[in-house]
Order: sequence, then C-alpha cells, then structure tokens
Amino acid sequence: MKKLLILFSLIALTFTSCSSDDDGGSQDPFVGSWRYFTSYEDEVEYPLDDCENQDTIDVSSNGTFTTTLHFDYGSGCEVDEILNGTWDNLGESIYSSTIDGETFVQEVTFDGNMMYFDEVDGGVTYRDVFVRL
Repeated sequence: MKKLLILFSLIALTFTSCSSDDDGGSQDPFVGSWRYFTSYEDEVEYPLDDCENQDTIDVSSNGTFTTTLHFDYGSGCEVDEILNGTWDNLGESIYSSTIDGETFVQEVTFDGNMMYFDEVDGGVTYRDVFVRL
C-alpha cells in the first residue's frame, strides 16, 4: 500500500506546467529534478529506506515528466520502474498529472528547495516531501 501511495505521490508531484507563457517567462516551480526526501503519516515522520531515497522525478517545462523508482532486490538498490507522463498547472497550487491514461489532481506546495504533496486517505493525512536536486 505504501509503495502505491509513493507511486501516486510521485505521479501527483510531477504535474505543474503553465498552459501559456504570459507570465513574463517565469518558470513553474515544479519544473526541475526532485529527489524523494521523507514522508509523514498524520504528522509522524516515516524516514525512507535507502532505495526510496533514490526515487526521483524529472519535470520538464514542456509538460512531461519521468519518475524513477528504486527497490532493493537483495544486491543493492536498482531501478524498479520508470514512469513517463504529462502534467499541467491548473492554478492555485493545483496540478494534474496523467500517466498510462489515468489523471490525478492534487495540491502541491513549495517552500524554498522543498516540494510537498499532501493526500488524505481514509482519514489519514499523508505527506511526501521532495528536495530539489
């Protein structure tokens, strides 16, 4: 379940592009490379394992992203899955991402070089934190 939540978090965090460049050329804060940093469940921190700490999201200004997930199969961390998708900044910190035909809409917040993804599921609040590379 946690791997699925992480996957959805990574996907949701991968959407943030403006549909027009009327903003004087400023870049969406979502664009760039991000590494999975830590996670929380109802404000209690659950540190990531060594492989989860290698998970990344690479977000392009052209509205695409790549998420790379890692897993330890017994001989150290290896790339487990690479996911490609598209993203869009819907405004007011709301982003959508689409991967394999499924679209997710989430609130994504930024503070300095940190990106936060919050999700409430079954009354439990999950927060995944990413750091800009």
